[in-house]
Amino acid sequence: MDPDGLTNAVDPLPPGSDAQGGAVAVTILTAGRGTRMRSTTPKALHPLVGLPMVEHVLRAAQAIEPCQIVVTLGPASEALRERVAGQVDIAWQQEARGTGDAVRVALPVIDPAVEWVVVIFGDHPLVDGETLRRLVSSARQARPILASVAVVLDDPGPYGRYRREGGRVAGVVEAREDPNTYDGPIPVNSGMCCIRRDWLATAIERIPRSPSGEYYLTSLVELAAATEWPVDPVLLVEAPPEVAYGINDRVELAAAEAILRRRINERHMRAGVTLVDPTTTYIDADVRIGADTRVEPGCVLRGATTIGGGCVIGHGSTIEDSRLGDDVSVRGSWIAGAEIGDAVDIGPYAHLRPGTRVAARVHIGNYVELKNASIGSGTQIGHVSYLGDAEVGERVNVGAGTITCNYDGREKHWTTIGDDVFIGSDTMLVAPVTLGAGSSTGAGAVVNRSVEPGKLVVGIPARVIRSRRAERSGAVDAR
Repeated sequence: MDPDGLTNAVDPLPPGSDAQGGAVAVTILTAGRGTRMRSTTPKALHPLVGLPMVEHVLRAAQAIEPCQIVVTLGPASEALRERVAGQVDIAWQQEARGTGDAVRVALPVIDPAVEWVVVIFGDHPLVDGETLRRLVSSARQARPILASVAVVLDDPGPYGRYRREGGRVAGVVEAREDPNTYDGPIPVNSGMCCIRRDWLATAIERIPRSPSGEYYLTSLVELAAATEWPVDPVLLVEAPPEVAYGINDRVELAAAEAILRRRINERHMRAGVTLVDPTTTYIDADVRIGADTRVEPGCVLRGATTIGGGCVIGHGSTIEDSRLGDDVSVRGSWIAGAEIGDAVDIGPYAHLRPGTRVAARVHIGNYVELKNASIGSGTQIGHVSYLGDAEVGERVNVGAGTITCNYDGREKHWTTIGDDVFIGSDTMLVAPVTLGAGSSTGAGAVVNRSVEPGKLVVGIPARVIRSRRAERSGAVDAR
């Protein structure tokens, strides 16, 4: 323990049985109104790097493998309840009477076999699993009444400061009640803590009511410090300053987003991904990227996106909820809900919409839009085309200006294009329609009837004039 009374990192003990230090439950406090967000959305549901704020906190809690997670909710938290339902147990705080009262309503929901209760906050999305593992491990080893996460700041700002008597922690002084000035870094209270459940069950009823009418969790530090105990009853566990960062308004939300994005970008770069300009590259928490992929400035990678190795994601591209294979090149395009095979070339200015499935070695050029379309390997879609609700075979050439007319004003219809089809420029395919393998269309054709394999159709409406196979051999179709 250092002179300020903060523990250093300890080797984590695996959570679980009493032999390992006692079972652990986590309580996440989310019942605050969040009025400074000025939003009808509960604060804990505001998104950060592609996830609701509370999801970051839940993942940190799950990292210590607790036997139970309890989320406290308030009267305006119905949307939040729907988001976490099935993942956690719920405790209702009918009136917002402070953090101490939130823990009080959570206690009856916690399994009686639990020995340690970890308390964290739903609006602290920068807390991480490693910090919580060290907190629990330190408590199990030192066996205090209460272990408190402390962060060291040059300026304590709005955080509560630890009051000491005889070198030991005696309580927490709220910032507005502290007349002292500080020269140099001091440990301050993050609010997050790990508490012995048996002691908490009685102490929670002794928290005094503040002048504002609320019951503060920080009062437990003073109550614990005043308790006779074989070791120091209050243990401080140091953590990086960022973990104590709470979100109260949109300015703080943006600041937290910037920190999380920096963490994400650094993780990818250390794993072998090149980010040409990390400051203009936006990658969500669940995005996965293979080694030797290059992401150029101005790219946005969202949701459950997976990008293979050796890809180039060109300047200004947006990819969301999509899966890209290896050696894919995307230039200035938007891809959403699509699956892309290996060695596919996309863009610039292409738009691949949900349901698109592209096989290997396909070329998708500028101003091409695909929606709910399956594209076979080796197919070329070079310029200014729309293929929607379509199945396209292998080695198909799609001429510039090709459109699948899939909507008749009431319903969507399907277009099927076989292998080795050649589609001339400005062809209109009026669905439902099928082009057989090896068939072709002339420039400007309006195809409103299916075309047999190997046939060439031209005109408005398109009609068969000869066989492509016969054409190649110099013969003319007798039809």
